[in-house]
Amino acid sequence: MEALMKGRTVVLRKYFEPMEIQEYDVPDPEPGAIVGKIRMAGLCGSDLHTWRGDQINRALPESGRPMGHEGVADVWGLGQGVVTDFTGVPLAEGDRIVFSAVYSCGRCQYCLEGDQNLCAQMRLSYRGAAGEHPYFVNTYSDFVYLPPGHPVYKVPAELSDKEVVSLNCAMGTVLQGVTVAGLKQGDVVVIQGAGGLGLYAAAFARDMGAARVIVIDGQKARLNLALQVGADEVIDIGELTDSADRLERIMESTAGRGADLVIELAGLGELVQEGINMLARGGTFLEIGNLMQDRGAQIFPQSLLRRKKIIGSNMYRPAIIPRILNFLSRNHNRWPLGKVISHEFSLANINDAFAESEWQGRETPVIRSVIVPEM
Repeated sequence: MEALMKGRTVVLRKYFEPMEIQEYDVPDPEPGAIVGKIRMAGLCGSDLHTWRGDQINRALPESGRPMGHEGVADVWGLGQGVVTDFTGVPLAEGDRIVFSAVYSCGRCQYCLEGDQNLCAQMRLSYRGAAGEHPYFVNTYSDFVYLPPGHPVYKVPAELSDKEVVSLNCAMGTVLQGVTVAGLKQGDVVVIQGAGGLGLYAAAFARDMGAARVIVIDGQKARLNLALQVGADEVIDIGELTDSADRLERIMESTAGRGADLVIELAGLGELVQEGINMLARGGTFLEIGNLMQDRGAQIFPQSLLRRKKIIGSNMYRPAIIPRILNFLSRNHNRWPLGKVISHEFSLANINDAFAESEWQGRETPVIRSVIVPEM
């Protein structure tokens, strides 16, 4: 670990305005803590929501909100007592690591039962406000401070940064969701939305034994990649603009039966009833994408009577991370999951990254962007 040095971090001060880059002294890790040097940070859909002002009902701290929670880092400093990751693999300075994006209280009943993602105090950074020690509590930064006891895992050498950069949000959230929804071998799965979460969902569903995977989106680059990472069929909403036509296509593709599992990953309330209509009898609708408290959905209860179920899922249990690393290692040469990352931006160009990644109301070649501090 180097002596006292400076590092940059990105802060959102006001909705609808450009983010700022602030600079602080990099702190030494306290006993049990780790300081990581960010290699690559993912531009998550939830960060886009915040940047757009979709979360304007959530007041920003006066000093601003540190931005970014997905990422992969090198160990820059190990606090006293840290000698292994959370699976017992030895850790040393310079090792690549991924870490949980879930910061929970560890004391409530949910945490004690292992459901850290249900913790009422769960958040996506170690601290909620910018400018507070240890400063580097986010991943759009040169460094990240991981507090004592925070789940950390060494990255297998065969995996690229692009394969693991979204592990601690997009991948974890999707795998947690399909796990609690009970996806099983032989299921037909429909995925609404082919952003990062939707593409990872296609690969997870195929790996878990899905008989057929159908992905729906309006961005051609995403649909093309979906066919490379596990999807059997894609539906372009630019071609099938009407909900009834999309339902007809699903029924044609499933011999009139419908899907066992429909996963909503686009964050649009109008997709809820559409997804329920696509379900087979006894099927499950999994809601993950709708993050905004003020966005409603019209549901017709009669459509649920044939034992259809709706289940929601948010983030993940940190213990799921080793499962994802195993999944990635097993499928390293099977699917080009690194292609989910289509664009790279420097930390200095963070605002350009967000502007170019925006997909609402426009066609964009961006599938998923990353920030590389040292570009």
